[in-house]
Amino acid sequence: MPSKTLSLQWKGTFIELCLGRVNRQQREALESRGLDLDRDIRSTWYDNTDLLESVFNAENWWSIDDLDHAMGLVFQDRATLDRQLSQITYTIDAQSVSVDPDALQISVYAPETLDPLDAHERIVCHGARRPAVLHLEVEFSPPFDPSLITLSLLRYPDIGYILIDIDYDGDDEARFTWGETEYIQPRFYRRDHFDDTSG
Repeated sequence: MPSKTLSLQWKGTFIELCLGRVNRQQREALESRGLDLDRDIRSTWYDNTDLLESVFNAENWWSIDDLDHAMGLVFQDRATLDRQLSQITYTIDAQSVSVDPDALQISVYAPETLDPLDAHERIVCHGARRPAVLHLEVEFSPPFDPSLITLSLLRYPDIGYILIDIDYDGDDEARFTWGETEYIQPRFYRRDHFDDTSG
């Protein structure tokens, strides 16, 4: 039987989340600069190449990620995720089809345990959000089986559920179209802040 083309689209908000280690010397260097991260965070933090290079020895902000780096569509909580599943649109050979969200295979994981931090160290949590449309196009042999659509998500306290992978029967070559970037307010947390990854 000839193959068919499944196209999936999902509108939402894409996040790129970075967690980096900040040691005592780096904290002191940041404090000595008197950064005002409540104002123009793009020029003060994200595009501040002098700061990134001199304090973190990094060429760009997304390189300050030695503890974790995750990206994908993000959902505030499980209820929001469940509601948004019904907003996914599907076509097969350009013909619209309906899919019961309950048929999808959803796996939620806790992030990997962070490397140990010393008592004086902090975690910097920073990144960017932007409106996005996820596009997944797959060639498949009929019949179409929605239970072969698999979603994998990471759950972060304070952040939500991040979709790190979506595939149909193992095919996961998704692409995105983008809206305007909004930078996340950098936050500095104590070493145990992300320990509660249950739920």
